[in-house]
Amino acid sequence: MPGNKDYDVIVIGAGHNGLTCAGYLARAGLKTLVLEQRNQVGGLSTEYEFLPGYRASMPNSPGSLEPKVVADLNLSKFGLRFIPPDPSLVVPFPDGRAMVAWRDPEKTAREIRKFSDHDVNAYGEFFEYLNSFARKIGVSLFKPPPTLAEVAGQLQSPEDEQAFSSIVLGSLKDLLDGWLESEQLKSVIAAISATSNLAGPYTPGTAYLLLMRPLSLASSRIDTVHDPRKQYLRGSTGLPVGGMGAVTKAMHKCVEAHGGEVRVGARVVRIAENFQGVQGIELENGEFIRAGCIASNLHPRTTLSELLQDGSGEPEFQLEVDRLPQRGSAFKLALALDGVPSFSAAPAGLEREYASCQFRLAPSLDYMERAYDDAKYGRASESPIILGLIPSLTSPEMAPEGKHIMSCNIWHAPVELAEGSWETERDRMALRCIDIISSYMPDLKDRLIDYKALSPLDLENEFGLRDANIMHLDMMPSKMFGLRPLAHCANYRTPIQGLYLCGSGTWPGGTVSGVPGHNAAQEIIRDFSENTK
Repeated sequence: MPGNKDYDVIVIGAGHNGLTCAGYLARAGLKTLVLEQRNQVGGLSTEYEFLPGYRASMPNSPGSLEPKVVADLNLSKFGLRFIPPDPSLVVPFPDGRAMVAWRDPEKTAREIRKFSDHDVNAYGEFFEYLNSFARKIGVSLFKPPPTLAEVAGQLQSPEDEQAFSSIVLGSLKDLLDGWLESEQLKSVIAAISATSNLAGPYTPGTAYLLLMRPLSLASSRIDTVHDPRKQYLRGSTGLPVGGMGAVTKAMHKCVEAHGGEVRVGARVVRIAENFQGVQGIELENGEFIRAGCIASNLHPRTTLSELLQDGSGEPEFQLEVDRLPQRGSAFKLALALDGVPSFSAAPAGLEREYASCQFRLAPSLDYMERAYDDAKYGRASESPIILGLIPSLTSPEMAPEGKHIMSCNIWHAPVELAEGSWETERDRMALRCIDIISSYMPDLKDRLIDYKALSPLDLENEFGLRDANIMHLDMMPSKMFGLRPLAHCANYRTPIQGLYLCGSGTWPGGTVSGVPGHNAAQEIIRDFSENTK
């Protein structure tokens, strides 16, 4: 890589993957600069003031944050602490019952037994089926992804091929129907996969996301009494003290502690390159910063089609970039509350425990499919999927004293509406969601002070979230393994010498895991080492 540069590496975008990448690079001794266009680090995983004094983040939980990343970057040293709520998840149903994920497996088994005796054992057997398949294919999340041919080469028996067909290529409905009888338990499991993709549980390929935790377990073991990845009904390390912004604040401190530099309010408008590769970047203010290596945490299409003046120089590759799907469906709602609302399903004495953990409102596979049906025809969902949390219960500083904030992530809301605009539809959808939540929390409206909603277009404009897709690209088989984002740059390197991708558009994809940033950093460090031999 060319010498006489201002920095060894420039990382574009201070989201969690950009900061993770920069943390590993700085720790390896590379002179690293992170550039962020907003006035604070964190991307979606940052502290955001929805209403005066009421703060939360776009994602509600770091349930997928890899323990390896937390340990490698020593994030606890930089202030990251977790509170593990128990239960970790509540899923209420219209009939007044709820399924609750306790950290004690016996208590969770009793929850499942309320709906099906058969499923008490079947649900554990189902997840072990996923875990066994993940071990069988031998795919590591912490290495560049294998090609489809390499994955197929691990399928040694008809049973292996059937598992691949069901788990990777099949639909959530078909997979879950084959193992479970309780529609309620199916909906609890399906909600993990039926949100980030603009797809319904009947769509082939939607089962794939259930493989991510098994792949994580097969890739990395941690020495701890409680490995949250083994908790089937969505266990998590816990809720970060200070909200999700605490995760990226700790990452920011890690970068600087190892000599890296982070600049906010620094929007990159151009990546400069020539026949030798990248030469540096140009900021919106006209400043040029030289580096022979650049890692972009931005959407692959933004990086390869907009920041490169002449594209990649390879017309066929550029056409593939421009054809990347533009699908997303995220909608955000924050409620300012005067007190803690209670689930009608909460037993007496457990109201606060039920309110303190994450909740999901998506009571059946058919409900989720109808939410998708609306969106695929350009309508904001009449009955959307709602994933919520009251973060101020574990981090009181997120709201004014005595008050609380409820943070809700909502699907499905198409970026482009068939009729009308988000200027008028935003509040209509927000009020529908409040009505839905109130059907499970009857005292919600009595405690409601105000609300703030962000439409898909608002998320694009405020956070640069292209297509309102929190994963950058679909988390579907057509964009996984060696196809993410494209077969020609699935190893984090692009056709431009010295230009790497490190964001959610790369393997193994989105969720707040930090793994794309980790993997890209390892490839950059390896290339620097090879070039200095």
